[in-house]
Amino acid sequence: MSGFLRLLGIGTNDSRFSNLNVTVEIYETVIARITHAVSRSDREEGGKLIGKISENGNQLKITVETYIDSGPRVNNSIGHLMPDGEYQEAMFRVLEKFDPDIHYLGSWHTHHCNDLPELSPGDIRSYKETLNSRNYNLDYFFALLVTALRGSKTQNLYYLFFREQEHGYELNDSLVHTVSRISPLDSILKNAEEVAFAHRRNRTLYSNNVYGTKSRASQIDTGVDPLEKIRSEDQQWILGEIPWAKPRQSKKDGSIYWQWQMDSNVGKLDVYYKHPSNSPSIPAYLEILFEGKQIISEHIPLNDSRFQKIKYCLDRAIEKTK
Repeated sequence: MSGFLRLLGIGTNDSRFSNLNVTVEIYETVIARITHAVSRSDREEGGKLIGKISENGNQLKITVETYIDSGPRVNNSIGHLMPDGEYQEAMFRVLEKFDPDIHYLGSWHTHHCNDLPELSPGDIRSYKETLNSRNYNLDYFFALLVTALRGSKTQNLYYLFFREQEHGYELNDSLVHTVSRISPLDSILKNAEEVAFAHRRNRTLYSNNVYGTKSRASQIDTGVDPLEKIRSEDQQWILGEIPWAKPRQSKKDGSIYWQWQMDSNVGKLDVYYKHPSNSPSIPAYLEILFEGKQIISEHIPLNDSRFQKIKYCLDRAIEKTK
């Protein structure tokens, strides 16, 4: 496959795509909006990429004209991103009224806040589920990942996934071009993004009780994930203490957990630190395995002493394997 760098996932090449020549054009306004969104956030951000796609023989051209942001009720933190799907779907239906030829081409999101250098297994799984859905109209899914913010520029990786294929490809930068064009739809989406971001900011301030109105905040559903602040604090602590740990999301209940390995005197220990799915009053759960057998199982209350308790459990695990 001409111009591709690296195979992601598992599987064998599909002859339908082995000789495909791919080019991607991204309007400069898309890059500008992404850069602005990343520069003002310390959380994962993202959006649905909108534009056109054309095939001519073995030539595939993807044109990214604009994007729909993650919406006013996005659930995001340093380690996860769950867009406001209802908002994104409603916005796309409005855009179709102006331009019925547009497509949902894929998505972008950022790892600039957590230093993850590439797509996570959860990202890849989510893209393949979307691509293989009956509601997705294309045979291709284009993904843009922001890995870092360098001054006023983002550092990006690009990926392409194919329907009914077990793997995807990382695209060479030479296949992706920024072009000086503006979509007439972009002004609508840019304004909507600013309103959504302002709503999120005000909602967070209200939830954090900056004016001392705790009783009011407790009586009103603000839509804020009550675990968001704790999750952000834990991600920062884990990045500092265990930078190789990987944040993941449970397919069973949507909860966030971190997974890593640590050395002991006799081999590797597998560590899992799992947050509850919806309430900070429920403790987190720490499990440590050695050769597949559980040696530590502890509930970790989500209070100010949780990091000390995690360290204590890690030390106990090492002692147990001496």
